[in-house]
Parts: sequence; C-alpha cells; structure tokens
Amino acid sequence: MKPHFKWLLLAATLVLAGVVIYGWVDLHAAPVCQGDDAIADPQAPIVLSGWGFDPANTRAVPEEAQGLRPQHLSRLGMQWAFRFPWWTNKARSQPALTTDTLYVGSQRGWVYALNRWTGCVRWKSFIGAEVRTAMTLGAPHPGGERLLYFGDFAGNVHALDPATGARRWKVSADAHRLATITGAPTLYAGRLFVPVSSIEVAVPAFPLYPCCTFRGSVHAFDAASGASLWQTFTAEVPEPRGRNALFIRRWGPSGAPIWSAPTIDIARGRLYVGTGENYSQPTNAFSDAVLALDLEDGRILWSRQFTAKDAWNMSCILPGGINCPESAGRDLDFGASPVLVRGADGRDVLVAGQKSGMVYGIDPADGAVRWSRRLGRGGPLGGVHWGLAARDGVVFVPISDYLNPIPGLKAPQPEDPTLPKMPGLYALEAATGELRWATAVRPTCADSAACYPGLSAAVTALSDLVLAATLDGRLQAYDIATGKLRWESATAREFQAVDGRSAQGGAIDAGGAIVAGHQVILNSGYGLFSQAPGNVLLVYGATDRSPSGHDSGNPE
Repeated sequence: MKPHFKWLLLAATLVLAGVVIYGWVDLHAAPVCQGDDAIADPQAPIVLSGWGFDPANTRAVPEEAQGLRPQHLSRLGMQWAFRFPWWTNKARSQPALTTDTLYVGSQRGWVYALNRWTGCVRWKSFIGAEVRTAMTLGAPHPGGERLLYFGDFAGNVHALDPATGARRWKVSADAHRLATITGAPTLYAGRLFVPVSSIEVAVPAFPLYPCCTFRGSVHAFDAASGASLWQTFTAEVPEPRGRNALFIRRWGPSGAPIWSAPTIDIARGRLYVGTGENYSQPTNAFSDAVLALDLEDGRILWSRQFTAKDAWNMSCILPGGINCPESAGRDLDFGASPVLVRGADGRDVLVAGQKSGMVYGIDPADGAVRWSRRLGRGGPLGGVHWGLAARDGVVFVPISDYLNPIPGLKAPQPEDPTLPKMPGLYALEAATGELRWATAVRPTCADSAACYPGLSAAVTALSDLVLAATLDGRLQAYDIATGKLRWESATAREFQAVDGRSAQGGAIDAGGAIVAGHQVILNSGYGLFSQAPGNVLLVYGATDRSPSGHDSGNPE
C-alpha cells in the first residue's frame, strides 16, 4: 500500500472514530436524576396516555387533568427543554404522563422516562429502531402490573416496565419486511390493538423493486403477554399482475395502510380505523376508507370508501416512474384517527377527516354518511393530516393544505387545484357538520413558502381553549367558543436544554401539544417534506403553580 493511501486510511479511521465517540458522549449527555428527583411513584396516577387520551380518540383533556385556563396564558413560560441526541432531525413521539413521570420515544431508538418537573432522566431503554408512536401506559387488567406500550419503525410492538424500562415482551406486528408502526397502540379490556402501516409506499421508487405486496392491518394482542389474538387485513392476498418496463414482477392488490390509532366504541363492541391508498393495482374497496371491526374477533362489520381507485406510490413522483400504477391516484389517505362524538342531538357520530380536505360525519351503526363538508383544498400532506379533537359535541379540525413543489418531481395534486389553500382551524357541530367558526392561520413572513403556517399536527381540546401547532413552529392557543387566537409562542429557535447544551426547534407535525395541569408539552422539529428539522421536547408551565413548584395534573 502506498504511503499516501495509508495516511488517507488513517485519517478516515480517525474521523469515523471521532464521530462514534462524539455520538456516544452526546447520547449520554442528558442528566441522570439524582436524590429525590430519581424517586418515582410506581403507582402515580396516570394523567394522559395514548393518542387520543380516551377510547373514543377525542383528544379532549379530562376536566380533572386540566389546570391551564385562559387567564394563565400570559404567564406561560418555558419550564425545561429536553434535547434528543445528535443526528435527530425530527421529534414526533407523543408522551404519556403520570403525576411525576413523562415517557417519550425518539428517532434514534431510545425511550426515556423523565422527571416531569425537571427533565432529568430516570431511565432510558434502547429499542433499536425509531419510535414514532405515542406512548400508551396502563395495566392490561384492573389492579394488574402497569406496562408502557408503543410500536417502532421496524414493525415491532413493545411492552416495558414503566418503573425500570426493562422489556416485558416484544412481538412483530406483521410478517412483511417493510411493515412499520406509526399510529399508537390502543389499550382496552386487556387487549392491545395495533395499526400496521408500511414504508413500502416509498420503496417502489427503486425500479428493480417488485411492487407491491404489503397489506395494512389491525393486529390484536393480549396486552399482558403479547400473544396474537387476531389480525385483520385491509387488502386481499397479492397476486402476480404482469411485469414493469424492466421485466420486474408486479403484484397487487396492496397497501391500504393504517397510519393512526384505532378508535374504540365501547357501547357497540367495535373499533374504527381509517385507511390509506393502494400501492399497486388493482385497487380494492378498503383503501381510503373508514372501517368498523368487531373487537372480539376482528371481523369487518362495515366499510365506507370515500376515494375509489387511489393507487399511488413514491415511484409516481419520478419522471417516467417505472413502478407507478397506471392512472395513478392522489394519495388521499385517512391519516387521522376517526373520533367518536356524542352530538347535540344525543346521537353518536363518527367524524373522520381526510387528506383531501373533506370531513365526514358517519353513522357508527352502519357506516352511512350523515354529512360531509370541505374545509381545505387538500393534497398528499393534508387537508386533515394527523388529528382532530372533539369536546361537548363540537369537532375541531386542523387544516394543513401544505404542498411544496420540488423541481423535477411530480407531487400528486389536490382534487381541485383551482381552490385556494385554506390552512386554519375550524369548529364543526358534530351532529350536523354545521360550521361554528373558522380561523385562518397567517404566515409570519412575506415569503409564505418559507414559513408556511398550515396546521398538520393534531390539535387538543381543553374546556376553554384549543391547542394547535403550525408547520412553521408556532404553538398556539385558541378560544374554544369563538376561535380567536389568544396566545402563541415561536418554537423554531434554539433552546437551552437540561443538559446545558443547545437544542433546536423547528416545524411541528404529527403529535401536537398535550396539556396536564399547568403544563403544555410538545415536540418541535420535523425534518421531512422540506420542513424545518429539530430535536427538542418542550415543557411550558404557568408561573402560578402550586407552592411546591409542582402541580399534579389536576386543576387547583
């Protein structure tokens, strides 16, 4: 080997070693709790858990968990910030809370138990894959041992001991190698209901990939042991469907993933999910649909499709996309969980928002559509993207309408591109779909493409306020009765984290703000789709907390 090659090899080795060492040191920089801060009550009351905080996925914070009122907003300030490790460009796992501990996942495969009041680390557990889902905390059976449930990017479902982070069980949700879990597992009556989606939507961009064979599903597990109880698929078994231009085998039907947490209907003994598009042809009747499944055995009780023949994958954005289906669709998933609401007329209604910008009121008994309303122009990133909220018979709908063209690529277009973008927050009567109020979200700079203000993240409803967060990184509080913007705070900036280092906020997407007591908690940073990256978990608090400095999560 020539001398200069030896020096190059040595330099490359030293750089690699430096990167590994820096990453390891950075990962362990977060302060470990000491003394009283390290002590957690294993039976501390659970304040918020899961995606929607209740089986119906309303994202309405229970009255007993609230402390934040409109008069506190002017005194809402930063309590602490937690920095996720180096190379993190998005923060999206929605935490679960007890009165003393916050549980959250991360992009780099770590799950953390943090002191809720100081942000120090009580324990952390390495999972080995990105954790996107919300954390679900609860006991499989009344009086039983609590477990912390979540899914990972590799398609595994985990149950950890919330006191120590030790693994209780781990199972694969699906046999397909490209399966993933984005929606939170829903815990109910000793069972864990897991939505299964897939990254196979992206892989067909490689022309040699045999597209496509993944099928969306709901998989029910015994919550105590992880044993499989049933799995219901949203597409038929794929069959060979000819070959693409490079003579690679094509398969179909496929896709119809489930991106969001199942919604439980206790009275009717069923669950509801929304599905995404097919990845290949032929399309089927369960894509871009809302489905009702029997809780006991997973039978599909009814289905209602809202966009037919929507076959699309990432090959379609490429010039000459070899794996793009003929007559490609528009990628109009139901990415947000349906919300089960009791309307002002005393009847239950299932409200579902679609990326098309449409919102539907559905009869939970048979899937009949009671009303529909267009609130946004829609598109592949919403319309309605991640989550509605509902309280006292009113549904609160965030609209994104985000579409950032990338030169040379062909993003799917809205159903009616002549419509204007309508980013904002909308309040609808659940019973009728009647519009109560609408508040547009305005950009904060002249170049709206550089600071697009759409509401893609899920919203959260309190008694007096609706909490929302924008794609340009603003945390906002709206008056629940009028829609008036009462308060906002910019998060797309640097923060000093509890480890003394700088953390970066950015776009806010996926899981939105959650509220417990006087605390407002959210992730900031979402480095996808040309949005601003970041790596911080933020905890705001009102300055008029209890004398001890802590509130329990209950109103004072």
